[in-house]
Amino acid sequence: MKNLPLKDGFGYLITDRLTRFYLSGADIAEGYILYAANPLYFTDARYFFAAEKKLENTGFTPVLFHGEEDIKAAIKDCGIKELAVDYGTTTVKDFLRYETFGAKVVDCADVLRESREIKTEKEIEEIKKACAIAEKAVSYAFENVRAGITERELCALLEKEMVRLGADGPSFDTIVAFGENAAVPHHETGDTALKENSVVLIDTGAKVGFYLSDITRTAFFGVPDKEFINDYDAVLSANEKAEREIVAGTDVVFADKIARDVLKERGLDGFFTHSLGHGVGIEIHESPYLSPKGTGTLRENAVFTVEPGVYKNGRYGIRIEDTCLLKNGKTERLFKDSKELKIIPIK
Repeated sequence: MKNLPLKDGFGYLITDRLTRFYLSGADIAEGYILYAANPLYFTDARYFFAAEKKLENTGFTPVLFHGEEDIKAAIKDCGIKELAVDYGTTTVKDFLRYETFGAKVVDCADVLRESREIKTEKEIEEIKKACAIAEKAVSYAFENVRAGITERELCALLEKEMVRLGADGPSFDTIVAFGENAAVPHHETGDTALKENSVVLIDTGAKVGFYLSDITRTAFFGVPDKEFINDYDAVLSANEKAEREIVAGTDVVFADKIARDVLKERGLDGFFTHSLGHGVGIEIHESPYLSPKGTGTLRENAVFTVEPGVYKNGRYGIRIEDTCLLKNGKTERLFKDSKELKIIPIK
């Protein structure tokens, strides 16, 4: 069971499935957590008997849910005067309902966000498994690159390989971008066929249980020109310098600046159109955010991406992304592959 800060008269009402899993370690399709001194997990008769087994030794007491009156009664019995809910997942309609539960409703979004930044050893192991699968699947995809293959076809090969390797599926909608499509950071994989002398960019991740990974690799099919080679070298330099210099306690704004300054020295900062990275865990984008607009510092056992890029509209894009872990005060890349420019020969 994950611990959240508590005080007298205070409790949390957790409704969304991911956060319920995060706190309890049990995946139950429907339910509510009332997290106070003695955490309660409400779920209805469809899931209750399975929930009893899943919640053994978790610190949560399963409660058969008949209706919201059960939660209201528990709030009263627990002496809860302030009821914290996640405003990030709460609709106005839900908020108005919660106000009738007999306690003052307050926000706990920041508390949950900060709690999820720091991974346990078990969570780190799951993420490492997801990274290993994603890395192998990307390598497999590059081995299957050929003239005429479409983005969608290469994506299907990659995702099928991930599942064969043990993933539950991709972390998110895989991006496969050929040629000028790679200049769009969040390109939607489509039916573009690969031409000779084109960029091949793959942005994907594997899901293992509830935990995710995130990786982007950029290769070239054919013979790249000098400008592309120089731009790739700049992006790689930015990626590697950030990973060398980000340590525990680094401000997230400064972390972004490390990579951005490398690109600025090469006259490419204007082509870097997104932030350096984001946290990865049970969601593919979660705190911390390594961004010029971010807040806070990077802490031990945080997992995050480092993904500088250069995007030249109508021509090509380059992104090199690693999922990283702050361990023993330093950044550890969770992939083992080479990030040197991969040139795929035309056969």
